[in-house]
Amino acid sequence: MKKAITAAIAASVLMIGCTNQSTEVKRLQAENDSLLQVNAQTTADFNEMIQLINDVEEGFRQMKEAENYLVTQKDANGEVSLTTREQIKNDMTLVAETLQKNKERLDKLQQQLKQSKNQSASLQKTIERLQAEITEKTELITSLQESLAKRDVRIAELDDAVNNLIGQVENLATENQQQKEVLQSQDEALNTVYYALGTNKELKEQKIVEGGGLFSSKKVMESDFNKDYFTTADMRKLHEIPFDSKKAKFLTKHPEGSYELQKDNEGYLTLVITNPENFWSLSRYLVVELK
Repeated sequence: MKKAITAAIAASVLMIGCTNQSTEVKRLQAENDSLLQVNAQTTADFNEMIQLINDVEEGFRQMKEAENYLVTQKDANGEVSLTTREQIKNDMTLVAETLQKNKERLDKLQQQLKQSKNQSASLQKTIERLQAEITEKTELITSLQESLAKRDVRIAELDDAVNNLIGQVENLATENQQQKEVLQSQDEALNTVYYALGTNKELKEQKIVEGGGLFSSKKVMESDFNKDYFTTADMRKLHEIPFDSKKAKFLTKHPEGSYELQKDNEGYLTLVITNPENFWSLSRYLVVELK
């Protein structure tokens, strides 16, 4: 009987021990799964933070080329072409958008680091360095924008000045042309002379000559004569006038010594003006009666 009781007690103790062991195993397994899950989340968070840092660094790299171009244009002189203006505009937009994206990424990274159970001093320093770089880039871009704006204003002022000068030059050119035309017109008027050749009958028909009979003296160009009958000429270029006649008489006065009457082999006369200024000094009209 005692053996039976002892065996029963031993069996009970063994069963209790097995039950306790199974519970402990399950507890440990659960803790292990939880740790694995936390570790996986921590690793994912860390990888995401590293990716954000890489994105920020890539953004800065892309901005560098745009910055270099903007710095070059800030110090450039001369006219900015439409293509250059468009590139400046595009680069400014790229830099501004990239700065904003980097700021948002760093804000998110800072928040994740605060919530992370695995605080990293190295990551915190990296974030601070990148934030300082963003501040520096923002100040640089602001300075570039101001410099480019001033340059555009200066270029606009220079353009206006040049346009004003061009306008003044064009006005002067127009005035000079007008003055030249006036002077040319005056010069032509001052040097314009008129001559008429014809028989007594022809000259009377044109009312250039009137009278000249037995009881009246001959009058020359005293009434409303036909001016179209006269030939117009520039006295500086008029040196000879063929008469196509063997006899001729001057009806207007011209100083002696200022001209010659030459005959050809057949006896036809040609007026040779040897001193034009003196010849036309008494009258700008020459009337010759041919016989």
